[in-house]
Amino acid sequence: MHDLLLAYAPAVWFGEAWPATLHWMQLCAITDRRRLPAQADAQPEESLRQRLLNLVEGWATGGVDFIQLREKDLAAPALESLAREMMAKIARSHAKLLVNVSTPGSVALALAAGADGVHLAGKPAAGAARGVRQAFRSNGLAAIISMPCHSLEDIDLAWKEQVDLVLFSPVFEKLSERLGAPEVSAPQGLEALRRACAAAHGIPVFALGGVTGANAPDCLAAGAAGVAGIRLFAGDDWRQLRTGPPPS
Repeated sequence: MHDLLLAYAPAVWFGEAWPATLHWMQLCAITDRRRLPAQADAQPEESLRQRLLNLVEGWATGGVDFIQLREKDLAAPALESLAREMMAKIARSHAKLLVNVSTPGSVALALAAGADGVHLAGKPAAGAARGVRQAFRSNGLAAIISMPCHSLEDIDLAWKEQVDLVLFSPVFEKLSERLGAPEVSAPQGLEALRRACAAAHGIPVFALGGVTGANAPDCLAAGAAGVAGIRLFAGDDWRQLRTGPPPS
């Protein structure tokens, strides 16, 4: 089982030990180097890349559990290179790297970079998670798979697909089309998050969309396993959310 789950009381989850009770807030940092706070009028690509890698290293050493690589503007070779560098940055931590994938080719990229798993970008589709698992298993590897969900129907599909975690959104704030949810017109709120967590049958649900250090505890109270975001992790606000010891 994944390192970050070892401190949890085990339960049965698709034949594996899975957490029955969460002891601290899990954190999922989503990358977007183009949205990093500006340090100059024009920032060359190499500068943006290095700033992102520095952030990744800080996330890993600070206790972030998952890092989702979603640099959609990068060509495949550049994305694979960045993923490899990120894996090197987190190698001595318990953080896991998930690469955003939308095609079979991007699954191969994640494998080539040595990533721990993938985030299934776009609208949830039946069979997508099974395809990823087969690709990883053919290489003798197990994949951590996350799925974006915006409705109870999506949550039901995530359960059927046996994914490892769900990013439910938007909770507090409308997501931009860049985050893959153009059909969601308004924040769904804590009650919708509560229903999603209940419907997930134990799959860890991460709250996404307008999450801050102030409202993150409300997400946990609603049943979420943790929180995810871009802006939340661009500064240091996320550090106050690591309320318990990381796994040993």
